[in-house]
Amino acid sequence: MRLWHYRIIKTMSRQHLLGQWRECLAITGAIKKHGEVNHATVNRLNDYSHDHLKLYTELIKQEMQKRGYKTSEKSHQKLIDDIGYDWNRPIEYHENEVGDVTLSDGTELYAGFHDYRYLLQCLYMMQEKADTNQIDQKVWNSMIEDVSRKYPELTELR
Repeated sequence: MRLWHYRIIKTMSRQHLLGQWRECLAITGAIKKHGEVNHATVNRLNDYSHDHLKLYTELIKQEMQKRGYKTSEKSHQKLIDDIGYDWNRPIEYHENEVGDVTLSDGTELYAGFHDYRYLLQCLYMMQEKADTNQIDQKVWNSMIEDVSRKYPELTELR
């Protein structure tokens, strides 16, 4: 399980975006079943309100819709049942010009988890995928260009 850094959602490959949707559904299922998640790469989610997961899931859903991918009524009902997330009443958030995403209370999405260090970790994993042709070089370049709005030094990763 992994929730890729929210800053790269808009530039993820089709495969990774659809995989993230499945991860969100698996995580919400684990929360419903056990009251929390129990997997090393996502245990930190237990330190945040469900609003963070709802917003993250909303960002994934929005990007999927933007690309023309469909989400089922079954997954909608699952999210309602699992964590009370009704995408017909999306959680309010703000995104600024450099890609910072904040909840309505001003808290950055997964602050302290989706930080610069975690962004680098995710980018290095994606860089390896680009280097081994698991993702298209255009996807990788787009990802770096997007995160460089906030962190210009990351252009060096190209």
